[in-house]
Amino acid sequence: MSLGPRRTAVALTTLTAALTLGLAGCSDHHEPEPGPEPGTVTRGIDAAAYAEDYEEAEQGDGAVNYSATAPGAVAQDGGSEPTYEPGLLEDDTFVDAGTSGFVDPREDAESTFALDVDTGSYGVARTLLREGVLPPPESIRVEEWVNALPTGTGRAPEDGQDLAVTSDSAMAPGLDDGTQLVRVAVEAREVTPAERPRVNVTLVVDRSGSMDIRARLGLVRSSLALLADRLRDDDTVSVVSFEDEATPILQPTPVRETETILDAVEELTPGGSTNLEAGLALGYEQARRGFDEDAVNLVVLCSDGVANVGATGPGSISERIAEEGRDGINLVTVGFGMGNYNDHLMEQLADLGDGFYSYVDSFAEAEELFGSALTTTLTPVAAQARTQVTFDPERVASYRLVGYDNRAIADEDFEDMGVDAGELGAGHHTTALYEVRLADGVVPGDLLGTASLRWTSPRDGGTGEAAARLRAADPEQAVDGSLALAAATADLAQLLKHDMPHAHLAGPLEALRDRVERLDAEGVAGAEELAELVREAQATT
Repeated sequence: MSLGPRRTAVALTTLTAALTLGLAGCSDHHEPEPGPEPGTVTRGIDAAAYAEDYEEAEQGDGAVNYSATAPGAVAQDGGSEPTYEPGLLEDDTFVDAGTSGFVDPREDAESTFALDVDTGSYGVARTLLREGVLPPPESIRVEEWVNALPTGTGRAPEDGQDLAVTSDSAMAPGLDDGTQLVRVAVEAREVTPAERPRVNVTLVVDRSGSMDIRARLGLVRSSLALLADRLRDDDTVSVVSFEDEATPILQPTPVRETETILDAVEELTPGGSTNLEAGLALGYEQARRGFDEDAVNLVVLCSDGVANVGATGPGSISERIAEEGRDGINLVTVGFGMGNYNDHLMEQLADLGDGFYSYVDSFAEAEELFGSALTTTLTPVAAQARTQVTFDPERVASYRLVGYDNRAIADEDFEDMGVDAGELGAGHHTTALYEVRLADGVVPGDLLGTASLRWTSPRDGGTGEAAARLRAADPEQAVDGSLALAAATADLAQLLKHDMPHAHLAGPLEALRDRVERLDAEGVAGAEELAELVREAQATT
Protein backbone atom coordinates (compact mmCIF):
# COMPACT_ATOMS: atom_id res chain seq x y z
CA MET A 1 0.00 0.00 0.00
CA SER A 2 1.49 3.35 -1.02
CA LEU A 3 1.42 6.03 1.65
CA GLY A 4 3.20 8.65 -0.44
CA PRO A 5 0.16 10.88 -1.04
CA ARG A 6 -0.53 10.92 2.70
CA ARG A 7 2.81 12.59 3.30
CA THR A 8 2.42 15.21 0.60
CA ALA A 9 0.70 17.53 3.05
CA VAL A 10 3.64 17.19 5.44
CA ALA A 11 6.11 18.07 2.71
CA LEU A 12 4.00 21.01 1.55
CA THR A 13 3.68 22.29 5.11
CA THR A 14 7.44 22.14 5.56
CA LEU A 15 8.06 23.80 2.19
CA THR A 16 5.54 26.54 2.89
CA ALA A 17 7.12 27.26 6.24
CA ALA A 18 10.57 27.42 4.69
CA LEU A 19 9.38 29.75 1.93
CA THR A 20 7.63 31.98 4.43
CA LEU A 21 10.75 32.28 6.54
CA GLY A 22 12.88 32.84 3.46
CA LEU A 23 10.66 35.57 2.09
CA ALA A 24 10.46 37.21 5.49
CA GLY A 25 14.23 37.20 5.69
CA CYS A 26 14.56 38.86 2.25
CA SER A 27 12.43 41.87 3.12
CA ASP A 28 12.62 44.51 5.81
CA HIS A 29 8.97 45.37 5.30
CA HIS A 30 7.38 42.10 6.45
CA GLU A 31 7.13 40.75 9.97
CA PRO A 32 7.29 36.94 10.31
CA GLU A 33 3.89 35.26 10.35
CA PRO A 34 2.79 34.27 13.87
CA GLY A 35 3.17 30.58 14.60
CA PRO A 36 0.65 28.26 16.26
CA GLU A 37 -0.42 28.73 19.85
CA PRO A 38 2.37 27.80 22.29
CA GLY A 39 2.38 24.06 22.95
CA THR A 40 0.18 23.18 19.97
CA VAL A 41 1.21 21.84 16.59
CA THR A 42 -0.12 20.21 13.47
CA ARG A 43 2.07 18.93 10.64
CA GLY A 44 -0.60 18.60 7.98
CA ILE A 45 -0.70 14.80 8.03
CA ASP A 46 -3.83 13.33 6.43
CA ALA A 47 -4.41 10.89 9.28
CA ALA A 48 -7.89 9.89 8.10
CA ALA A 49 -6.44 8.54 4.87
CA TYR A 50 -4.62 5.74 6.71
CA ALA A 51 -7.94 4.21 7.76
CA GLU A 52 -9.50 4.89 4.36
CA ASP A 53 -6.61 3.30 2.46
CA TYR A 54 -6.70 0.29 4.76
CA GLU A 55 -10.40 -0.28 4.09
CA GLU A 56 -9.84 -0.03 0.35
CA ALA A 57 -6.93 -2.49 0.45
CA GLU A 58 -8.97 -4.88 2.58
CA GLN A 59 -11.53 -5.19 -0.20
CA GLY A 60 -8.86 -6.22 -2.73
CA ASP A 61 -6.29 -8.95 -2.92
CA GLY A 62 -4.20 -9.69 0.12
CA ALA A 63 -7.00 -9.48 2.65
CA VAL A 64 -6.40 -11.44 5.82
CA ASN A 65 -8.89 -14.09 6.83
CA TYR A 66 -10.23 -14.43 10.31
CA SER A 67 -11.54 -17.85 11.32
CA ALA A 68 -14.39 -18.28 13.78
CA THR A 69 -13.13 -21.70 14.80
CA ALA A 70 -9.54 -20.58 15.13
CA PRO A 71 -9.53 -16.92 16.22
CA GLY A 72 -6.60 -15.03 14.79
CA ALA A 73 -5.80 -17.63 12.13
CA VAL A 74 -4.44 -16.27 8.86
CA ALA A 75 -5.17 -17.75 5.47
CA GLN A 76 -2.10 -19.44 3.97
CA ASP A 77 -3.07 -18.51 0.42
CA GLY A 78 -2.81 -14.76 0.85
CA GLY A 79 -6.50 -14.23 1.40
CA SER A 80 -8.19 -15.94 -1.53
CA GLU A 81 -11.13 -17.08 0.61
CA PRO A 82 -13.84 -14.67 1.79
CA THR A 83 -12.98 -12.95 5.07
CA TYR A 84 -15.12 -14.13 7.96
CA GLU A 85 -16.59 -11.38 10.12
CA PRO A 86 -18.34 -12.35 13.37
CA GLY A 87 -21.56 -10.56 14.25
CA LEU A 88 -21.38 -7.50 16.47
CA LEU A 89 -22.44 -9.50 19.54
CA GLU A 90 -20.61 -12.70 18.64
CA ASP A 91 -17.72 -13.82 20.87
CA ASP A 92 -17.75 -10.63 22.97
CA THR A 93 -16.87 -10.69 26.67
CA PHE A 94 -18.73 -8.49 29.14
CA VAL A 95 -19.03 -8.91 32.92
CA ASP A 96 -21.99 -7.42 34.76
CA ALA A 97 -20.80 -4.97 37.42
CA GLY A 98 -24.14 -5.27 39.23
CA THR A 99 -26.71 -2.72 40.31
CA SER A 100 -26.74 -1.18 43.78
CA GLY A 101 -29.93 -0.97 45.81
CA PHE A 102 -31.10 1.58 48.35
CA VAL A 103 -29.22 1.77 51.66
CA ASP A 104 -30.59 2.83 55.05
CA PRO A 105 -28.13 5.41 56.47
CA ARG A 106 -28.92 4.22 59.98
CA GLU A 107 -27.18 1.00 59.00
CA ASP A 108 -24.51 2.48 56.73
CA ALA A 109 -24.28 6.26 56.42
CA GLU A 110 -21.09 6.27 54.30
CA SER A 111 -20.70 5.58 50.60
CA THR A 112 -17.06 5.32 49.46
CA PHE A 113 -15.75 4.74 45.95
CA ALA A 114 -12.78 5.35 43.65
CA LEU A 115 -13.17 8.08 41.06
CA ASP A 116 -13.39 6.83 37.49
CA VAL A 117 -12.93 8.55 34.12
CA ASP A 118 -13.39 5.46 31.93
CA THR A 119 -15.83 5.87 29.04
CA GLY A 120 -15.43 2.51 27.27
CA SER A 121 -18.89 1.19 28.16
CA TYR A 122 -20.52 4.22 26.55
CA GLY A 123 -18.39 3.91 23.43
CA VAL A 124 -19.35 0.25 23.03
CA ALA A 125 -23.06 1.05 23.41
CA ARG A 126 -22.85 3.95 20.95
CA THR A 127 -21.34 1.62 18.33
CA LEU A 128 -24.00 -1.03 18.82
CA LEU A 129 -26.95 1.38 18.87
CA ARG A 130 -25.76 3.05 15.67
CA GLU A 131 -25.75 -0.40 14.07
CA GLY A 132 -29.29 -1.10 15.28
CA VAL A 133 -28.32 -3.44 18.12
CA LEU A 134 -29.19 -3.02 21.80
CA PRO A 135 -26.12 -3.22 24.04
CA PRO A 136 -26.08 -6.29 26.30
CA PRO A 137 -27.18 -5.32 29.84
CA GLU A 138 -23.94 -6.71 31.26
CA SER A 139 -21.94 -4.28 29.10
CA ILE A 140 -23.42 -1.20 30.78
CA ARG A 141 -21.55 0.63 33.54
CA VAL A 142 -23.73 3.64 34.19
CA GLU A 143 -21.02 5.98 35.47
CA GLU A 144 -19.03 5.55 32.24
CA TRP A 145 -22.04 6.78 30.26
CA VAL A 146 -22.48 9.79 32.53
CA ASN A 147 -18.77 10.68 32.41
CA ALA A 148 -18.61 10.36 28.61
CA LEU A 149 -20.81 13.45 28.17
CA PRO A 150 -20.33 17.01 29.51
CA THR A 151 -22.19 16.36 32.76
CA GLY A 152 -19.80 18.12 35.15
CA THR A 153 -20.38 21.55 36.64
CA GLY A 154 -17.35 23.06 34.93
CA ARG A 155 -16.33 24.80 38.15
CA ALA A 156 -12.55 24.65 38.08
CA PRO A 157 -10.51 24.28 41.28
CA GLU A 158 -9.44 27.50 42.97
CA ASP A 159 -6.41 28.60 44.97
CA GLY A 160 -4.04 26.23 43.18
CA GLN A 161 -5.95 23.09 44.19
CA ASP A 162 -5.71 19.97 42.02
CA LEU A 163 -9.38 19.03 42.34
CA ALA A 164 -12.66 20.69 43.25
CA VAL A 165 -15.84 18.98 44.44
CA THR A 166 -19.30 20.53 44.26
CA SER A 167 -22.84 19.29 44.72
CA ASP A 168 -26.32 20.23 43.59
CA SER A 169 -29.69 18.51 43.54
CA ALA A 170 -33.06 18.33 41.83
CA MET A 171 -36.24 16.31 41.94
CA ALA A 172 -35.60 12.96 40.25
CA PRO A 173 -37.05 13.23 36.72
CA GLY A 174 -39.83 10.82 35.89
CA LEU A 175 -40.56 9.92 39.53
CA ASP A 176 -43.48 11.31 41.53
CA ASP A 177 -42.61 9.84 44.94
CA GLY A 178 -40.43 12.72 46.13
CA THR A 179 -37.12 11.04 45.33
CA GLN A 180 -34.35 13.55 44.78
CA LEU A 181 -31.28 13.32 42.58
CA VAL A 182 -28.05 14.58 44.16
CA ARG A 183 -24.98 15.22 42.00
CA VAL A 184 -21.43 15.07 43.35
CA ALA A 185 -19.17 16.55 40.68
CA VAL A 186 -15.36 16.53 40.68
CA GLU A 187 -13.36 18.75 38.34
CA ALA A 188 -9.59 18.56 37.79
CA ARG A 189 -7.50 21.66 37.19
CA GLU A 190 -6.68 22.56 33.61
CA VAL A 191 -3.18 22.47 32.17
CA THR A 192 -2.68 24.40 28.95
CA PRO A 193 -0.83 22.73 26.05
CA ALA A 194 2.05 25.15 26.63
CA GLU A 195 2.26 24.21 30.32
CA ARG A 196 2.17 20.46 29.97
CA PRO A 197 5.45 18.54 30.34
CA ARG A 198 7.01 16.44 27.61
CA VAL A 199 5.27 13.18 26.79
CA ASN A 200 6.74 9.72 26.20
CA VAL A 201 4.06 7.55 24.57
CA THR A 202 4.65 3.84 23.98
CA LEU A 203 1.96 2.33 21.75
CA VAL A 204 1.38 -1.39 22.18
CA VAL A 205 -0.51 -2.41 19.04
CA ASP A 206 -2.45 -5.63 18.58
CA ARG A 207 -1.96 -6.77 14.99
CA SER A 208 -3.40 -10.25 15.32
CA GLY A 209 -5.76 -11.61 12.69
CA SER A 210 -8.83 -10.45 14.57
CA MET A 211 -7.69 -6.83 14.18
CA ASP A 212 -8.48 -7.17 10.46
CA ILE A 213 -12.20 -7.50 11.25
CA ARG A 214 -13.99 -4.43 9.91
CA ALA A 215 -10.65 -2.69 9.38
CA ARG A 216 -9.85 -2.20 13.08
CA LEU A 217 -6.16 -1.92 12.35
CA GLY A 218 -6.85 0.89 9.90
CA LEU A 219 -8.17 3.03 12.76
CA VAL A 220 -5.09 2.16 14.80
CA ARG A 221 -2.91 3.35 11.92
CA SER A 222 -4.83 6.62 11.81
CA SER A 223 -4.44 6.97 15.57
CA LEU A 224 -0.65 6.70 15.33
CA ALA A 225 -0.66 9.21 12.46
CA LEU A 226 -2.68 11.59 14.65
CA LEU A 227 -0.01 11.42 17.35
CA ALA A 228 2.66 12.15 14.74
CA ASP A 229 0.58 15.12 13.61
CA ARG A 230 -0.40 16.64 16.96
CA LEU A 231 2.34 15.94 19.51
CA ARG A 232 5.14 18.44 20.02
CA ASP A 233 8.62 18.11 18.55
CA ASP A 234 10.11 17.28 21.96
CA ASP A 235 7.58 14.53 22.68
CA THR A 236 8.59 10.92 22.05
CA VAL A 237 6.72 8.03 20.44
CA SER A 238 7.66 4.34 20.36
CA VAL A 239 5.71 1.37 19.02
CA VAL A 240 5.56 -2.30 19.96
CA SER A 241 3.33 -4.76 18.12
CA PHE A 242 2.20 -8.24 19.06
CA GLU A 243 0.59 -11.25 17.50
CA ASP A 244 2.07 -14.72 18.23
CA GLU A 245 5.05 -12.86 19.67
CA ALA A 246 5.87 -9.26 20.55
CA THR A 247 8.01 -7.21 18.17
CA PRO A 248 9.60 -3.79 18.59
CA ILE A 249 8.51 -1.62 15.64
CA LEU A 250 9.80 1.81 16.61
CA GLN A 251 12.35 2.67 19.27
CA PRO A 252 11.70 5.87 21.28
CA THR A 253 11.71 8.56 18.59
CA PRO A 254 11.26 12.34 18.90
CA VAL A 255 8.12 13.43 17.10
CA ARG A 256 10.15 15.90 15.04
CA GLU A 257 11.36 12.79 13.15
CA THR A 258 7.89 12.54 11.64
CA GLU A 259 8.85 10.46 8.62
CA THR A 260 10.36 7.76 10.83
CA ILE A 261 7.11 7.51 12.79
CA LEU A 262 5.05 7.34 9.61
CA ASP A 263 7.31 4.55 8.38
CA ALA A 264 6.27 2.58 11.47
CA VAL A 265 2.62 2.89 10.40
CA GLU A 266 3.37 0.83 7.29
CA GLU A 267 4.62 -2.07 9.41
CA LEU A 268 1.27 -2.48 11.17
CA THR A 269 -0.22 -5.34 9.16
CA PRO A 270 -2.45 -8.07 10.61
CA GLY A 271 -1.82 -11.77 11.07
CA GLY A 272 -1.31 -14.43 13.71
CA SER A 273 -2.72 -15.11 17.15
CA THR A 274 -2.88 -12.72 20.12
CA ASN A 275 -0.14 -12.80 22.76
CA LEU A 276 -1.29 -9.74 24.67
CA GLU A 277 0.83 -10.53 27.72
CA ALA A 278 4.02 -10.52 25.64
CA GLY A 279 3.00 -7.27 23.97
CA LEU A 280 2.45 -5.46 27.26
CA ALA A 281 5.64 -6.84 28.78
CA LEU A 282 7.72 -5.59 25.84
CA GLY A 283 5.83 -2.29 25.85
CA TYR A 284 6.71 -1.68 29.48
CA GLU A 285 10.34 -2.62 28.82
CA GLN A 286 10.52 -0.07 26.03
CA ALA A 287 8.72 2.59 28.08
CA ARG A 288 11.10 2.00 31.00
CA ARG A 289 14.15 2.35 28.75
CA GLY A 290 12.92 5.73 27.56
CA PHE A 291 11.60 6.81 30.96
CA ASP A 292 12.04 10.50 31.79
CA GLU A 293 11.13 11.56 35.30
CA ASP A 294 10.42 15.10 34.06
CA ALA A 295 7.99 13.86 31.42
CA VAL A 296 4.62 12.13 31.32
CA ASN A 297 5.31 8.44 30.62
CA LEU A 298 2.46 6.46 29.15
CA VAL A 299 1.75 3.04 27.64
CA VAL A 300 -1.25 2.99 25.30
CA LEU A 301 -2.68 -0.45 24.45
CA CYS A 302 -4.63 -0.54 21.17
CA SER A 303 -6.48 -3.85 20.94
CA ASP A 304 -9.75 -5.73 20.79
CA GLY A 305 -8.73 -7.33 24.07
CA VAL A 306 -8.93 -10.90 22.81
CA ALA A 307 -5.93 -12.90 24.05
CA ASN A 308 -5.58 -16.48 22.83
CA VAL A 309 -1.85 -17.19 23.15
CA GLY A 310 0.11 -17.13 26.39
CA ALA A 311 -1.73 -15.89 29.49
CA THR A 312 -5.23 -14.81 28.41
CA GLY A 313 -6.16 -12.76 31.48
CA PRO A 314 -4.55 -9.93 33.41
CA GLY A 315 -3.37 -12.13 36.27
CA SER A 316 0.16 -12.99 35.16
CA ILE A 317 1.12 -9.43 34.30
CA SER A 318 -1.10 -7.58 36.80
CA GLU A 319 1.71 -7.09 39.31
CA ARG A 320 3.93 -5.57 36.62
CA ILE A 321 1.14 -3.25 35.44
CA ALA A 322 0.36 -2.06 38.98
CA GLU A 323 4.05 -1.63 39.84
CA GLU A 324 4.76 0.41 36.71
CA GLY A 325 1.71 2.57 37.46
CA ARG A 326 3.05 3.33 40.94
CA ASP A 327 6.46 4.09 39.43
CA GLY A 328 5.21 6.63 36.92
CA ILE A 329 4.17 4.71 33.78
CA ASN A 330 0.39 4.71 33.46
CA LEU A 331 -1.62 2.47 31.15
CA VAL A 332 -4.37 3.70 28.85
CA THR A 333 -6.39 1.03 27.04
CA VAL A 334 -8.18 1.85 23.80
CA GLY A 335 -10.64 -0.66 22.42
CA PHE A 336 -11.33 -1.20 18.72
CA GLY A 337 -14.10 -3.26 17.12
CA MET A 338 -17.22 -5.19 18.07
CA GLY A 339 -17.59 -8.89 17.49
CA ASN A 340 -14.80 -10.93 19.09
CA TYR A 341 -14.14 -8.12 21.60
CA ASN A 342 -13.17 -8.36 25.29
CA ASP A 343 -14.50 -5.30 27.09
CA HIS A 344 -13.90 -6.80 30.53
CA LEU A 345 -10.17 -7.32 30.02
CA MET A 346 -9.63 -3.85 28.59
CA GLU A 347 -11.40 -2.23 31.55
CA GLN A 348 -9.51 -4.34 34.09
CA LEU A 349 -6.12 -3.56 32.59
CA ALA A 350 -6.72 0.20 32.67
CA ASP A 351 -7.78 0.05 36.31
CA LEU A 352 -4.67 -1.93 37.21
CA GLY A 353 -2.43 0.51 35.35
CA ASP A 354 -3.76 3.71 36.95
CA GLY A 355 -5.01 4.93 33.59
CA PHE A 356 -8.35 4.99 31.79
CA TYR A 357 -10.27 2.95 29.23
CA SER A 358 -11.75 4.40 26.05
CA TYR A 359 -13.34 2.90 22.97
CA VAL A 360 -12.86 4.11 19.39
CA ASP A 361 -15.34 3.24 16.64
CA SER A 362 -14.69 5.91 14.00
CA PHE A 363 -12.03 8.31 12.82
CA ALA A 364 -13.91 11.15 14.51
CA GLU A 365 -13.56 9.34 17.85
CA ALA A 366 -9.90 8.57 17.14
CA GLU A 367 -9.28 12.24 16.41
CA GLU A 368 -11.02 13.31 19.61
CA LEU A 369 -8.92 10.92 21.70
CA PHE A 370 -5.51 10.84 20.00
CA GLY A 371 -5.64 14.27 18.40
CA SER A 372 -7.09 16.24 21.29
CA ALA A 373 -8.11 14.59 24.57
CA LEU A 374 -5.04 12.42 25.01
CA THR A 375 -2.63 15.32 24.47
CA THR A 376 -4.49 17.71 26.77
CA THR A 377 -5.30 15.30 29.61
CA LEU A 378 -1.98 13.45 29.71
CA THR A 379 -0.69 15.50 32.63
CA PRO A 380 -1.57 13.64 35.86
CA VAL A 381 -3.35 15.89 38.33
CA ALA A 382 -4.53 13.55 41.09
CA ALA A 383 -3.61 9.99 42.04
CA GLN A 384 -5.48 7.58 44.31
CA ALA A 385 -8.52 9.87 44.17
CA ARG A 386 -11.56 8.73 46.13
CA THR A 387 -14.84 10.15 47.42
CA GLN A 388 -16.74 9.42 50.60
CA VAL A 389 -20.31 10.67 50.89
CA THR A 390 -21.79 10.68 54.39
CA PHE A 391 -25.58 11.00 54.75
CA ASP A 392 -27.44 12.35 57.77
CA PRO A 393 -29.73 9.54 58.98
CA GLU A 394 -32.03 12.12 60.57
CA ARG A 395 -32.81 13.67 57.19
CA VAL A 396 -32.22 10.85 54.71
CA ALA A 397 -34.44 7.76 54.80
CA SER A 398 -32.42 5.89 52.15
CA TYR A 399 -29.96 6.52 49.33
CA ARG A 400 -28.59 4.74 46.27
CA LEU A 401 -25.37 5.40 44.36
CA VAL A 402 -26.07 5.19 40.62
CA GLY A 403 -23.24 3.20 39.06
CA TYR A 404 -19.67 2.80 40.36
CA ASP A 405 -20.65 -0.76 41.28
CA ASN A 406 -17.15 -2.15 40.66
CA ARG A 407 -15.34 0.89 42.10
CA ALA A 408 -16.34 0.50 45.76
CA ILE A 409 -13.79 1.08 48.54
CA ALA A 410 -14.26 -0.02 52.14
CA ASP A 411 -15.39 2.95 54.22
CA GLU A 412 -12.55 2.45 56.66
CA ASP A 413 -10.00 2.69 53.81
CA PHE A 414 -11.00 6.19 52.75
CA GLU A 415 -8.04 7.81 54.54
CA ASP A 416 -5.58 5.04 53.67
CA MET A 417 -3.83 6.44 50.61
CA GLY A 418 -2.08 3.10 50.11
CA VAL A 419 -5.38 1.60 48.96
CA ASP A 420 -5.68 1.81 45.17
CA ALA A 421 -8.28 4.25 43.87
CA GLY A 422 -8.67 6.40 40.75
CA GLU A 423 -6.49 8.76 38.72
CA LEU A 424 -7.47 12.03 37.06
CA GLY A 425 -5.64 13.98 34.38
CA ALA A 426 -5.77 17.66 33.56
CA GLY A 427 -9.28 18.82 32.72
CA HIS A 428 -10.95 15.52 33.60
CA HIS A 429 -14.35 15.58 35.22
CA THR A 430 -16.20 12.80 36.98
CA THR A 431 -19.80 12.81 38.20
CA ALA A 432 -21.58 10.63 40.73
CA LEU A 433 -25.36 10.63 41.07
CA TYR A 434 -27.33 9.56 44.14
CA GLU A 435 -31.03 8.86 44.35
CA VAL A 436 -32.11 10.08 47.79
CA ARG A 437 -35.38 9.54 49.66
CA LEU A 438 -35.88 12.14 52.36
CA ALA A 439 -37.09 11.69 55.91
CA ASP A 440 -40.29 13.43 57.01
CA GLY A 441 -40.07 17.13 57.68
CA VAL A 442 -37.09 17.92 55.44
CA VAL A 443 -37.46 21.22 53.59
CA PRO A 444 -35.55 22.67 50.61
CA GLY A 445 -32.05 23.71 51.53
CA ASP A 446 -31.71 21.37 54.50
CA LEU A 447 -28.30 19.74 54.87
CA LEU A 448 -28.43 16.08 53.78
CA GLY A 449 -24.78 15.16 54.19
CA THR A 450 -21.23 15.85 53.06
CA ALA A 451 -19.09 14.72 50.12
CA SER A 452 -15.41 14.45 51.04
CA LEU A 453 -12.61 14.06 48.52
CA ARG A 454 -9.05 12.84 49.04
CA TRP A 455 -6.17 12.36 46.60
CA THR A 456 -2.41 12.30 46.28
CA SER A 457 -0.87 15.21 44.39
CA PRO A 458 1.75 14.21 41.79
CA ARG A 459 3.33 17.66 42.24
CA ASP A 460 4.56 17.16 45.79
CA GLY A 461 3.27 13.73 46.91
CA GLY A 462 1.10 15.33 49.55
CA THR A 463 -2.52 14.48 50.30
CA GLY A 464 -5.15 16.86 48.99
CA GLU A 465 -8.60 17.26 50.49
CA ALA A 466 -11.83 18.99 49.51
CA ALA A 467 -15.46 18.79 50.64
CA ALA A 468 -18.93 19.90 49.62
CA ARG A 469 -22.27 19.97 51.39
CA LEU A 470 -25.30 18.11 50.05
CA ARG A 471 -28.61 19.96 50.36
CA ALA A 472 -32.24 19.11 49.68
CA ALA A 473 -33.56 20.34 46.35
CA ASP A 474 -36.12 23.09 45.90
CA PRO A 475 -38.86 21.79 43.56
CA GLU A 476 -39.51 25.35 42.40
CA GLN A 477 -35.91 26.03 41.36
CA ALA A 478 -34.79 25.57 37.75
CA VAL A 479 -32.60 22.54 37.18
CA ASP A 480 -29.08 23.09 35.84
CA GLY A 481 -28.84 21.83 32.25
CA SER A 482 -25.76 19.68 32.86
CA LEU A 483 -27.47 18.00 35.83
CA ALA A 484 -30.56 17.34 33.71
CA LEU A 485 -28.29 15.82 31.03
CA ALA A 486 -26.55 13.64 33.63
CA ALA A 487 -29.94 12.41 34.88
CA ALA A 488 -31.14 11.61 31.35
CA THR A 489 -27.89 9.80 30.48
CA ALA A 490 -28.10 7.69 33.63
CA ASP A 491 -31.76 6.91 32.92
CA LEU A 492 -31.01 5.69 29.39
CA ALA A 493 -28.18 3.51 30.68
CA GLN A 494 -30.34 2.04 33.43
CA LEU A 495 -33.27 1.43 31.10
CA LEU A 496 -31.05 -0.56 28.75
CA LYS A 497 -29.18 -2.29 31.55
CA HIS A 498 -32.30 -3.84 33.02
CA ASP A 499 -33.18 -6.98 31.09
CA MET A 500 -36.72 -5.88 30.30
CA PRO A 501 -38.84 -7.12 27.39
CA HIS A 502 -38.50 -4.74 24.46
CA ALA A 503 -42.18 -3.85 24.54
CA HIS A 504 -41.76 -2.45 28.05
CA LEU A 505 -39.03 -0.07 26.88
CA ALA A 506 -41.23 1.81 24.42
CA GLY A 507 -43.07 4.07 26.89
CA PRO A 508 -40.07 5.03 29.06
CA LEU A 509 -37.90 5.67 26.00
CA GLU A 510 -40.55 7.92 24.45
CA ALA A 511 -40.73 10.02 27.63
CA LEU A 512 -36.94 10.11 27.86
CA ARG A 513 -36.64 11.26 24.25
CA ASP A 514 -38.97 14.18 24.98
CA ARG A 515 -36.82 15.19 27.96
CA VAL A 516 -33.57 15.05 26.01
CA GLU A 517 -34.95 16.83 22.96
CA ARG A 518 -36.06 19.69 25.22
CA LEU A 519 -32.52 19.90 26.58
CA ASP A 520 -31.19 19.92 23.02
CA ALA A 521 -33.58 22.76 22.10
CA GLU A 522 -32.25 24.70 25.11
CA GLY A 523 -28.70 24.28 23.79
CA VAL A 524 -27.42 22.00 26.55
CA ALA A 525 -24.03 20.63 25.51
CA GLY A 526 -24.13 16.87 24.83
CA ALA A 527 -27.93 16.70 24.52
CA GLU A 528 -27.88 16.39 20.71
CA GLU A 529 -25.69 13.26 20.87
CA LEU A 530 -27.78 11.73 23.65
CA ALA A 531 -31.02 12.43 21.78
CA GLU A 532 -29.62 10.56 18.79
CA LEU A 533 -28.83 7.54 20.97
CA VAL A 534 -32.31 7.55 22.51
CA ARG A 535 -33.86 7.61 19.04
CA GLU A 536 -31.61 4.76 17.95
CA ALA A 537 -32.63 2.77 21.04
CA GLN A 538 -36.28 3.40 20.16
CA ALA A 539 -35.75 2.23 16.60
CA THR A 540 -34.05 -0.92 17.84
CA THR A 541 -36.91 -1.86 20.17
